[in-house]
Amino acid sequence: MLIKNRKHIFLPLTLAVYAVVMAVIGYPNYKQSGNLNEFWIIIGICLALAILLHFVLKRREKNREKFK
Repeated sequence: MLIKNRKHIFLPLTLAVYAVVMAVIGYPNYKQSGNLNEFWIIIGICLALAILLHFVLKRREKNREKFK
């Protein structure tokens, strides 16, 4: 049985989990300094890039399967 390469799921998921962990670690520092807007913008951009990466890798995998 062939196992498909699921990079389009695992890599963005790993990056999103990493961003959430870094957010939990960094939240007290941002709260203390009063830069919560900057904090939320950075987290939003990281998660948006993970979602964008998911769709790019998914399209790339479909194109590879189409030309095989």
